[in-house]
Amino acid sequence: MTYKQLEELKKDIYLLKVKTIEKNKAKTIKNRETIESIIQYQTQRIIDNYQLLKYHLGIKEESHITKFFIQDVEDIIQKIENKNTNDN
Repeated sequence: MTYKQLEELKKDIYLLKVKTIEKNKAKTIKNRETIESIIQYQTQRIIDNYQLLKYHLGIKEESHITKFFIQDVEDIIQKIENKNTNDN
């Protein structure tokens, strides 16, 4: 993953965290369901766009629990950053 892709992934994860907070603050069931749908779409897009299955084979199974998905992606980011630091 390139540096630019890594930075974009960080932004996407941040936006996913924001949506999760919005969902928790939503007052109606309809709003929560709408936001949950957006979260599911963003999660799938992140998995596909950044080819996260290359880094964590079980990420798709855990993606339905947003908190665990975010933790897994943050671990992937950390590993890539550590690898890039060690390579330089």
